[in-house]
Amino acid sequence: MKPKEIILYDSYFSLEKDRDIREYLFDACADERGWKTKEEIPDSRIIEEQAYQDGILWNELKDNLESYFGNNYYLLTGYFGSWHGNLEGGNFIRSFKDLLTVIQHLDDIRMIDRNGHFIIEGSHHDGSDRYEVKRLTRKGYELAGSYHFAKNRNLHHTLMHNNFYTALPHFAQQIYGGR
Repeated sequence: MKPKEIILYDSYFSLEKDRDIREYLFDACADERGWKTKEEIPDSRIIEEQAYQDGILWNELKDNLESYFGNNYYLLTGYFGSWHGNLEGGNFIRSFKDLLTVIQHLDDIRMIDRNGHFIIEGSHHDGSDRYEVKRLTRKGYELAGSYHFAKNRNLHHTLMHNNFYTALPHFAQQIYGGR
């Protein structure tokens, strides 16, 4: 079965995005701006438009994530790329604000729903990060609570790798109907 991957948000530069934005700006503004070809559009205008479009997409996703994370407890695990290697870790997430605390250092970010797995990838000046977020089940919540929601690698591993304790969030399906 081919993996179903839905990119929920992606702030990384790509030639495809550049091409799409050039096409959009050319169609919308060429006559007004006097552009005879798409290549005449200044790079600064492309960057400005991409930032604008990214802002709209981020605000839409943020609104959805705020309501989504308000309903349950989640566990985020993965690694933080540092100058001396990848550092593993995890955090319990109860709100969108908790999620932002973990990812706010990222310069670029990509959020993906991959067959129901909620994956966050990002980069910053020291390296790249990769996280997965799963929803705690009732039994998972009880187990985590018995450890006072500790930042404990063994607890996180037990929770993340047992479907009695965590479940795939199926974020795209829950929020967007699987678009």
